[in-house]
Amino acid sequence: MPSQLENTLESAMISALKLLGIRNHSLEELRRKLLKKGFDRDCIDQVLDRLTARGILDDRVFGSDLIRSQSRRKPSGTLKIRAELLKKGVSGRVADELLKNYDSLELCMKAAEKKTAALGGLSVAARKKKLETFLHNRGFTWQEIKEVLERFFPDGPDQDTSC
Repeated sequence: MPSQLENTLESAMISALKLLGIRNHSLEELRRKLLKKGFDRDCIDQVLDRLTARGILDDRVFGSDLIRSQSRRKPSGTLKIRAELLKKGVSGRVADELLKNYDSLELCMKAAEKKTAALGGLSVAARKKKLETFLHNRGFTWQEIKEVLERFFPDGPDQDTSC
């Protein structure tokens, strides 16, 4: 007959695998969810260690998936993506490593192209201001935003060619 610890360990493992079956999680995110379900910290640590050892739970894979998904769905800057990774429990070191080759400027251009299509009837100055605010809210750096604005509005930020 299994002991109480084995039952709890088995239950925690089943809960963890169910959560991972829905979507990938970071180690810390899964820890929080299992704690919320009332599992013992030692039990959770054992489950997380086993899942990590088997390669089922990996913050680098989780972070890469999150970055890829976010970039496709809603292009965001390095600042916002890094904050999202940290919020999900990925360490700063892993987040920085994953973002080392992140082409934020290219994604800033894509986001700007998409947004400018929706800003048709506005003056040039209003379009620039709205685009700047939009890109800033998406977590792009001021340098990236400036470069994109210069490409989209080569006459300068204060030129207004509307009637």
